[in-house]
Amino acid sequence: MKEHLKLSFIGIAIWWILLLPFDYALFDWIFKLVQKVFIGFLKIVDEDLIFETDTYGTYVLVALSILLGVVCSPIINRICSRYKWSSTDLLRTILASILFFFLFKYGWDKLTKVQFYAPEPNTLYTPLGKLSKDIAYWSLVGSSYPYTVALGIIEVLTALLLLFKRTRFLASLLAIVIFGQVVLINFSFDISVKLLSGSLLVFSLVYSASFLQNWKSIFGFPTALVQSKYSRKHQVVKFGFALLVAIECTFPTLISNNWNDDRFPRLAHHGAYAVFGNRQVKQLFIHRQHYLILQSWDDEFKDYKMDTHLPDQYTSIDGEISCRWDKNQVIIQNDTFPIRRSSIKNLPLLTESFHAFSDEFH
Repeated sequence: MKEHLKLSFIGIAIWWILLLPFDYALFDWIFKLVQKVFIGFLKIVDEDLIFETDTYGTYVLVALSILLGVVCSPIINRICSRYKWSSTDLLRTILASILFFFLFKYGWDKLTKVQFYAPEPNTLYTPLGKLSKDIAYWSLVGSSYPYTVALGIIEVLTALLLLFKRTRFLASLLAIVIFGQVVLINFSFDISVKLLSGSLLVFSLVYSASFLQNWKSIFGFPTALVQSKYSRKHQVVKFGFALLVAIECTFPTLISNNWNDDRFPRLAHHGAYAVFGNRQVKQLFIHRQHYLILQSWDDEFKDYKMDTHLPDQYTSIDGEISCRWDKNQVIIQNDTFPIRRSSIKNLPLLTESFHAFSDEFH
């Protein structure tokens, strides 16, 4: 790789991780402190900018990281010269750190079902054709515990392979496959993490390309033996960083004791309920994020944010809807209707099954 290109990409990767809007558990304040300066400046230019996943504001921040990375390349070159660092090794270290974090983070979230959790009751009772592609995909994957956990194991294992010299090239190939699949899914199902997944795929490709001698050996070209020596201090820093990432990613699980989100306690009356005697409302749902959702006979949905201070009564913030469980009743615009809980655990989508022969279920 050209020296200037490597130095520029080092700067781009550093500014990208600093400016990317992302919610961290323990170290969020560090990144938010850096981002506050740039976000404040961009807000002066356009006060309507939003800095969330795949928003215009986030694309501006990423574009800014590219510009700053290129501008800072001479400074990075001076630092490398002063401390006698190899630009290739520095690039590998930074990209490996970024890839390690996101592989471990999303892998751990899948292992604990924080990502791809079981579909909510209202999703289960929504006709398939009325679901958006992203919700349909997430719900389908979330309905299978073994598949979600398998994805998590692959991502965590790939992250761990990045820690060891002999397996880093293999890890780079696995990372390309993993993030390539994620990019394909995000674009095909219109899932709003396209910028993040696309960036991680680019980082995986660049990281893998830095192992030039490995690629030459694969295609039968003559290779030069390159020995990279790492001091004990380097090893300590590397595994110290890995430990910090592990703590960052597992801390929410440890404090909440939520090792499987599908089994984590929900609201007391979380679920689906049939409504009787109402010509507009067919079913209602209690969502785990404190929403009361009404389903009409035309399969249209309307949600209400709830006040959940009373143990057996959920009332929408605007007071329009109220549910009381002392007599299994719902009050809709001052009219009272009986309700009955529906059993969602027995729905085919949530029933684990395996058939070795297709004639067992066709």
